[in-house]
Amino acid sequence: MPCCADTGAEKSIISARKLKELEKLGGLGKTATLARPIVCETVGKHKILAQRSVLLQIMLHTAAGPVRPVKPYEVLVIDEDEDEFILGEDILNDLGISIDRQLEQLAERTSADDDDPIAFGEDFLAGCTPDEEVRQAVEAMIAKALENGFPPEKEGKLRTIVYMYDIWRLHLGPDPPAKEFNNELVRLGWVYENASSRWACPALPVKKPGKDEFRQTSDYRPTNAETEPIAGVMPILQVITEHVRGMCFFGLFDFIKGFWQLPLAKASQEILSYMTDAKVYTSTRVPQGCSDAALHFQVTMERCFAKLLYKHLLIWIDDLLLYAEDVDTYLEKLGELFALMNEFGLKLSAAKSSLFQRSVKWCGKIIDGDGVRHDPQRIAALREMPLTSTAGDLQQFLCACNWMRDSLISYAGHVQTLQKRLDVTLGNGKRTKRAANKLPVTSTDAEKAAFEQVKDCLASAAMLAHPSPDGVLSVFTDASDTAWSVIVTDVEKWQSDKPVADQTHRLLHCLSGTFSGSQENWSVIEKEAFAIVAACDKLPHLLLRPAGFRLFCDHRNLIHVFAPHTTVKKHIRGKLLRHGVALGTHASDN
Repeated sequence: MPCCADTGAEKSIISARKLKELEKLGGLGKTATLARPIVCETVGKHKILAQRSVLLQIMLHTAAGPVRPVKPYEVLVIDEDEDEFILGEDILNDLGISIDRQLEQLAERTSADDDDPIAFGEDFLAGCTPDEEVRQAVEAMIAKALENGFPPEKEGKLRTIVYMYDIWRLHLGPDPPAKEFNNELVRLGWVYENASSRWACPALPVKKPGKDEFRQTSDYRPTNAETEPIAGVMPILQVITEHVRGMCFFGLFDFIKGFWQLPLAKASQEILSYMTDAKVYTSTRVPQGCSDAALHFQVTMERCFAKLLYKHLLIWIDDLLLYAEDVDTYLEKLGELFALMNEFGLKLSAAKSSLFQRSVKWCGKIIDGDGVRHDPQRIAALREMPLTSTAGDLQQFLCACNWMRDSLISYAGHVQTLQKRLDVTLGNGKRTKRAANKLPVTSTDAEKAAFEQVKDCLASAAMLAHPSPDGVLSVFTDASDTAWSVIVTDVEKWQSDKPVADQTHRLLHCLSGTFSGSQENWSVIEKEAFAIVAACDKLPHLLLRPAGFRLFCDHRNLIHVFAPHTTVKKHIRGKLLRHGVALGTHASDN
């Protein structure tokens, strides 16, 4: 049926003749008589009387594909001979179509374009990729969602939401505010040639991993040294991932050239200029690498999506994780997310986003409603790594292993031999990767055995569960002459008639360390106490709970902490008393 979008009509309208044609097709609800007839005034002040209404499910066919609102709409029925279905503001507003808002956006974009030093020609298309190419990428995302287990009966609603807003790109174009490399940046208006700039940092080409291509970056260290950074904090991943506990529906979304989508204040543009071998360019968009870029982007995104943040959305710079417990809630929040994207003019990558998964790889870890675990492919790659021959290789191996230490029991003790070898090799020199790569490492038999032991330890990396709000936290501590270890578990339903070893524990965190320097001369009491204090000091986000936690350790050592005997040396007694004060801030059942 032909339709007409009429922003002057408050309600949608259908003629009685067209309604009868639809009724012949079947599936329509009955018309209802209005309690009070509505008088409609058309062009020329012609008045039409509407005495009935009907609930209709609408589907619009657009150039970008079908658009089908989730809910049905009450449509007025008139007796006039009208061939077109009148789309009123009730439907248009729900679809995000507002003439007033579009005029505001047009005014904003016009003023923003006036500030750009580079003007676009009339033949420059504001899309950057053909509609068909983007549509194919979006269809691939929908197909992948169905392949991942998305309910087929909800495909129609998913398709409607995905096509509702113009937020998908394969390559970023001159979309406000995000409008061979440097010539392309100039053409897009992201940078402009600035021969009079008094600042310029060197451009730094970096080879892309596994490719014969280079990514241009800028060495902003001179500018960063002169910059007073803004105060702020990034989210703690171990804390924010607790919000996905029990969730079953996940979506991953990645901004396309995220930093380039944010405009850069004029006062900051010149000092963030960069220099190639031929010219100096000044950026009009936020460049990656300057001291405040990541934090500024994070804070900006948190403000844009505050409505969903930590309720159904997690944000880590330009990576978004949407989650919900059921499919209907997920579709509702997906629509809200895309509406906010459209409102703020942000664009997503159709190639790097995923509409639905049961579990997701986010920030380097596998996350689902049960917990967080490390990527098996990453673990397998580390276990296949040959014995290191340079300090750089050893440093890289240890750094990669450290990323997983929170899920490895007594990790510090296993890696202690290799860490000492690296420290001795590097000495007091630079610890950069370039410097370390020049230092050869000849491993002893003990170090070779330790290397294999660490790789075996990686195979035991456990999934870390999300803490239960009503569960019982248990903290287990122990120490040896050379190292200490802490394990934190969660028991959803504690059974008082069973010993602690028979409870159903879910691992939450592993913490470990080694004793070095003067710590090696500590007494057994001090070392045991240190493990307890370290747990309280480093894991407050887990242990500071209304119900407290249960502490399992050597009770004799705990007595020494809170009431050191007079036979203990004075300086040790003072240290133990300070430990006792620190522990007193935590509620525990020993």
